[in-house]
Amino acid sequence: MDYKSFFTLMICLLLLVSAVPPAFMQQSLTGFNWYHPGYDDSVSYFNPQNALNKDNVMHLEQDWMFPLNAEARVHGNETSRTTSYPLMANGIIFIIDRFQLLMGLDSQEARIHWTAQLSIPEPTSFGLEYYDVHSRQINYFDGAIWVLDLDCSIKGYGATNGVLLSEIPPNVLCGGIPAGATPRETMFRAISAPVFYEKERIMIAAPSGFETLERTLNYIMGISVDTGQTVWKTSLTENAQENLVLGMGPWPIDQDKGIVYIGTGSPTPEWNATGRPGANLYSNSIIALDTSTGEMLWQYQTTPHDLNGYGCTGNLVLGESDGQQMVYGACRNGYLYALDAATGDLVWYFDPPSVRRMNSENANFVVTNNYDPNKPWLNYPSTDPAVQCPGVFGAVSSNIVLAYDTVYVSTFNRCSRVEVAPVVNVDDNGVVAIKDLGTPVGPVNSTVYAVDASTGEAKWNHFFDGFALKGGLTVSGGVLYVPSPDGSLYAIDASIGSEVWKRSFGLLGSAIPTLVGANAYGNWTLIQIVAGTPVLDFDVERSTGFLFKFSIPWEFVATTSETISPAADNLGYTIYAVVAVAIVLMIATMIFYLRKRR
Repeated sequence: MDYKSFFTLMICLLLLVSAVPPAFMQQSLTGFNWYHPGYDDSVSYFNPQNALNKDNVMHLEQDWMFPLNAEARVHGNETSRTTSYPLMANGIIFIIDRFQLLMGLDSQEARIHWTAQLSIPEPTSFGLEYYDVHSRQINYFDGAIWVLDLDCSIKGYGATNGVLLSEIPPNVLCGGIPAGATPRETMFRAISAPVFYEKERIMIAAPSGFETLERTLNYIMGISVDTGQTVWKTSLTENAQENLVLGMGPWPIDQDKGIVYIGTGSPTPEWNATGRPGANLYSNSIIALDTSTGEMLWQYQTTPHDLNGYGCTGNLVLGESDGQQMVYGACRNGYLYALDAATGDLVWYFDPPSVRRMNSENANFVVTNNYDPNKPWLNYPSTDPAVQCPGVFGAVSSNIVLAYDTVYVSTFNRCSRVEVAPVVNVDDNGVVAIKDLGTPVGPVNSTVYAVDASTGEAKWNHFFDGFALKGGLTVSGGVLYVPSPDGSLYAIDASIGSEVWKRSFGLLGSAIPTLVGANAYGNWTLIQIVAGTPVLDFDVERSTGFLFKFSIPWEFVATTSETISPAADNLGYTIYAVVAVAIVLMIATMIFYLRKRR
């Protein structure tokens, strides 16, 4: 073979390997990133990648199933959500199991890269009572996985190795907790991970749902990432003796304008308002805070003087519609709100026709523009049982999604029987006895709505009979993913609301949003099935929660009209091509000098 023929052969081989990367290259291209619980800073739960779509989603095939230590804690026919929202960065899945083990999993093989044991305090000790944690959140920032630990510390673990890189001690965030304070039995249903203001490297956090009989916690804080020192501290109640629950999050943040949007929960005690007359600002509210100073820029209260437990935690999205920046929020009272992001003014609200309402007058504030500021509870002074609709779980318990100029929200009917019998505590204030909490009154059903983001008009709805949707929603590729308590994942056409695919997993209690995305070599969706009742024949003695990974064969990706080329994939191709070219040039140079010597 002469020199020209050999060089031509090398060029052909270069083109071939560039078009078909070897196995090691395919392993390194690990797909999309999902850095935040809500996908991005706006908390949209919308991945714009389009390779996995309504035309090929039915071809998903299961790759693996990974068991989680997520023991079920059942109340009636309800199951608690007991593990964290998963994240993904550079091919590693991050999640916290039921026993507070933070782990990094290889997305290709479900192999554990590293683990870190978080705090497990005694139920009576200082800190957050882990037995009552329903769901946890983690966040990715600056190469680390950040978590608000159960001892009220904030910790950052290296994403690649699980090494503890930073720790903010408990007294910084929870210094306001009185010595010996004991949380109520119903507390710590959710814990929000810190939100990061990147420009000034400020982490924004709150002591979540820590509620004591003294009701002293009512603030949110800005803490320096670099020094661990408090930058600002802002009270979220009008009265220092009041308290509210700051549960689920995550909170949208505008990195350019330096504004974070907070959803607050109900004032406490929730059903007994004897000791909290008036509107109880800033409970049941959507609030805008300056990320540099903590200054409250505006607040919009959805249910003044709440008597029913209708908080607004965890259901906010920041977005734009018709050139106007908006904040969308869904509260447990069942209403969907659209607010001007700059001023907090109400632009429109959506009242789902399917939501039943009874003994929830103050929740109708947006409709009536009035409320009873002094009513102590729903049927005071009677101790006769009363039916409350929406029930004690509210009418919206999952996140909303903003995609395709549409807000997607799931609502449900699950009315409760409530007996307002006063129970004396140390404050002599009384609480409310909730009777038959686990037994619904009347039919249980859910409806998913697609609402026009500009007008608030419903585009379509999809009805689910027999269960209350509490799972998180996700949209990608024109598909709305709906995990449901019947142990199934529904794929709904996001444009018209029809079902295009369904997968049943054998666990009752699916609740966590789906991670979905694509890369140049395959597409996959990640589903978390949380604590529930097993109905399939596999070992669930200690694991009633699972992670599932699904892939779609490459031949079915061609149905999409969009080519997916994430930055990581392009970078991998570039490196690979450069190395290949260098090798070819080295070989050609050697051949040239060898021929010259001859």
